[in-house]
Amino acid sequence: MPEINSSSASSTSQPAASNADAGSLTLKLLELQEAMVQSQEKNLMLSAQLRELERSSRDGEDLKSELINQGLLLTDKSRENKQLHQELGRITSLLEQKLQEVEELRASVVELGHQLKTRESERDLLAVMLNEAENAGRRQSTEDTYQQVAKDTPGWLKAFKGKSN
Repeated sequence: MPEINSSSASSTSQPAASNADAGSLTLKLLELQEAMVQSQEKNLMLSAQLRELERSSRDGEDLKSELINQGLLLTDKSRENKQLHQELGRITSLLEQKLQEVEELRASVVELGHQLKTRESERDLLAVMLNEAENAGRRQSTEDTYQQVAKDTPGWLKAFKGKSN
């Protein structure tokens, strides 16, 4: 009977060992499934992070191209501002030159105004002198005419002719 015992012991120990093996295998299987679930969760999390990083990378690329475009635009505006500055410098120097010409013309106009006033006063003076000379000439002519008439007038009329002066 010892054999039976041993066989029953071995058969009882075999299912127990088998149960222990199955239990440990089940535990290992559960551990592996748990590890697989964790790995899948990590994989999902890493995939989400990867997508987020790719989106950030695209956003970075977009920002980089936008910055490049802004840089080009600023370069163009800077060049345009430089040209405008040069043009304004030329216009400013031209305006200063024209302003100087205007000042010179203003001085010439003032000088011509003074000359005109001088000429007008000389003309007025000459007109007065001419009038006085004409008046003096008329008086002289009138006196000469009276003297001639007085010489030509006979006797007693002289007295009346002289009084009419």
